Amino acid sequence: MKGYFFIVLTLLIATVSCKKEVIVNLVEGETTGKLNYKLTDDTGKGLPGLNVYLYDPGSKQELNLRIDSAITNSDGEVSFSDLLPNNYQLKTDIKLNNNDYSIDEYVQITAGVERKKTTKVTDFSGTLKIRLLSYQNGTPIHGHGVVAFPVDKIHVTSDNVADVVKSSTLKGLTDKNGYVSLKVPANKSFDFIVHHTLYGNYGWGYGTHQVAKDRTIDITLYSSIL
Repeated sequence: MKGYFFIVLTLLIATVSCKKEVIVNLVEGETTGKLNYKLTDDTGKGLPGLNVYLYDPGSKQELNLRIDSAITNSDGEVSFSDLLPNNYQLKTDIKLNNNDYSIDEYVQITAGVERKKTTKVTDFSGTLKIRLLSYQNGTPIHGHGVVAFPVDKIHVTSDNVADVVKSSTLKGLTDKNGYVSLKVPANKSFDFIVHHTLYGNYGWGYGTHQVAKDRTIDITLYSSIL
C-alpha cells in the first residue's frame, strides 16, 4: 500500500509542475481512469463544436484503433471515462483564424486518476524563417510582403492573388536584411506570394515547404520584384 501511495504521489508532483495538465485522484482501487480534454484559442477561450477522436495506438486488435470520440461543449471540453491505463492518442482538425490546424498528441491515463489537459490550438505551429533576395544580384530585399498560403486549399491565380494577400493572417514584411518569420500550422504544405507593398506587383510559385511543431526551418526565396 505504501508503494501505491508513493507512485500516486510521484505522478501528482510530476503533473502539477506542468501548468497545462492536472491530476485528480479518484476512488482507491479503481482499475480505470478518466480524461478531461480542453481546446482553446490564443486567449484561452474554449472552442466548442469540435470532433475529438481518441485512439489506442498500441491496440492488439488494430494499430491506432479509434476507441471513442466526442464533441467539445460550450467551454471547449470533452470527457472520456472508463479508460484502461494506457498511453492514448488524441486527434482533431480545427479551423482557427482562417487557418487549418491538425492536433495530434498523446496523454497517459492512470487507473484511479482523472487527468485534465488543456491544449492551445496554435501551439501546433512551426516557424518559416524566410530570406528574400534579389534574383538579379542576390542582395536582400527590404520592405516586401511575404504571404504563406496552403497549397491544398488555395490555388493562386492572377484573378485572386490580391484577395489571398488581403485575407491571409500568415504574412509579414521583410526587414533590412531581407528576413521575415511566419508562424504557420505544423505539418501543412505552404507556397508563398511575394508582393511590392506600394506598387502591388505579385509573384508566386516558389515551391512548397512545411515545418514540424515547435521547429524552425530556413528558406531562401529569390524575387525579381524590386
